Amino acid sequence: MRKIRSKAPTRVDLAGGTVDIWPIYLFLDRPTTLNLGISLFAEAEIDEVPGGPGVPDVLLRADDQGKEMFLKWDDFLTHGPMPAGVPPQLELHFKLLRYFAQERKRSGRFDPKVGVKLSTRAKSPAGAGLGGSSALSVAMIGALAKWSRDSIDVMKDGEKFIEITRDVETTVIHVPAGMQDYYGAMFGGLQALRWREGSNAREWLPESLLPEVQDRLLLFYSGQSRNSGINNWALFKSFIDKQDQVRERFAQIAKATADLEAALLKKDWMAASQAIDAEWSVRRTLAAGISTPEMDQAFLEARRLAKDAGNQVVSGKICGAGGGGCFFIFVPSGDPVLKKKIQEKIASETIRVLPFEASQKGLVVEQTTY
Repeated sequence: MRKIRSKAPTRVDLAGGTVDIWPIYLFLDRPTTLNLGISLFAEAEIDEVPGGPGVPDVLLRADDQGKEMFLKWDDFLTHGPMPAGVPPQLELHFKLLRYFAQERKRSGRFDPKVGVKLSTRAKSPAGAGLGGSSALSVAMIGALAKWSRDSIDVMKDGEKFIEITRDVETTVIHVPAGMQDYYGAMFGGLQALRWREGSNAREWLPESLLPEVQDRLLLFYSGQSRNSGINNWALFKSFIDKQDQVRERFAQIAKATADLEAALLKKDWMAASQAIDAEWSVRRTLAAGISTPEMDQAFLEARRLAKDAGNQVVSGKICGAGGGGCFFIFVPSGDPVLKKKIQEKIASETIRVLPFEASQKGLVVEQTTY
């Protein structure tokens, strides 16, 4: 019997979000997304358990959602609709386990006498805009691939795992899925993700940048959950339908992202802050409701405090699709006194600070035998 544990980081998208949705990036000039893996991990655990007459074969459980369900292997080994009664919080669990149970059966290694408990938990708040659902998918796919194949190599298999995760998760959210969240969860670090015809390319920016970027970021949760699928779908439709100059605005977002990457590589923190501000200035005009009055007020307060401290140019933007969730403030000086003042001013009964560390590693999978 085995116990398999996995974890995958969530991410802060510094710039260039939404361009990662096919085919939006095909209409832009070689766009890039920049994101930073962070330590608000999504975790998955698989326990093999002895089966037997009258014993359910499978337990699916979302610990942080308070949902669980018992099922039989027959529910996973055939195609077709899910069994009645699977709650939305466990739909992804069911579909990913079905994919790998059928893979294991095709390989001749499936043993129906061994049951499985698949449980998950997330450190990121629900609807935070940090790619939490995708990180959860990546954590599950890592554990399930290990269960199915015994041996996995994230660097070798990661791109294929991303394709599987994207396709399965899309059937759950029912709209086109962006790609950056999967890369952040699978590989971690500070990544430049380049979207191209026929293939995507990624590279880590120098590891030495991680602590310096981390020291300049303040992360907040607005207290308002949001649905990224709905927001991204509205932007997707506007882009494809050529509405409201959305394509031109995305071109400006792509330009600001390129400027941010160049600034980060030079460690020109003031230029980096200006690029983040330029990206957000355009992004907030893409659709109504991307920002909220509370977020707008938080950005104003941060800028006022920075001006009082010596006219620094701080910047910020929402994480993910907007309409709630998380946002960050970028303090180019990294001044701890100013950061503390900003945190104390913005934090409230609804808005809270989310402490984090940059995560150089992506998906990690460990196994013990008992």
